[in-house]
Amino acid sequence: MSAAAVIVIRRKRLVRRFQAAGATAPERAITLESIHERHSWIFERMARQGVFLSAGPQLFYMDEPAALLYQQAARRRAIGMAAFFLILFLLFLILKQSLR
Repeated sequence: MSAAAVIVIRRKRLVRRFQAAGATAPERAITLESIHERHSWIFERMARQGVFLSAGPQLFYMDEPAALLYQQAARRRAIGMAAFFLILFLLFLILKQSLR
């Protein structure tokens, strides 16, 4: 499995675990340990984007609209990268054909 796939899986797992725990408001904030997660760079990146917010020392909750926007932006980036590499591949094929 590629590193990108692992990152996508970890992001989705974090979101699912916060949803399952009901940690979607400050008064329902939880610790990462309570959902068997650790303070990783993936969590930190999502927190910097406003997906996970602090509600006190070691307590976090998920902002569901921010999580949705984050996932949509990630999907758009992935589609954009796939389109970019497809165009490069097609240009390579065209160039290869024209050199024959």
